[in-house]
Amino acid sequence: MEKLREKINREMRSGLYTLFILQSLKDLGDTYGYEIVKHIERKSDGCIKLKDATVYPVLRYLHKKKILEAYWTEPEKGVPRKYYHLTPQGYRLLQYLKKDYFKLKKLSEMILEGEKK
Repeated sequence: MEKLREKINREMRSGLYTLFILQSLKDLGDTYGYEIVKHIERKSDGCIKLKDATVYPVLRYLHKKKILEAYWTEPEKGVPRKYYHLTPQGYRLLQYLKKDYFKLKKLSEMILEGEKK
């Protein structure tokens, strides 16, 4: 049962992490993966610690779907970084997903809290 529970939890988190990444891009503007990870960590008071293996596939997927635009920088010091920002389509998607999330959250609470009565 523990494996099944973890699988279901992983699937629930996956969609939420995508939403958090989109919101972080809105909050931060042009930014790169590591800053997104740190932003989510700060906003969650350290409760959510995403790994690169979680963030970068989502960024690549959203870029492929034209939700994000990306470009490389060549700093004078340090390593090149790939920066991302939301496209107009990305802003609209974020708006819709947030609306969907809050509706689903409300319905979930209605159903799950009903079990307590």
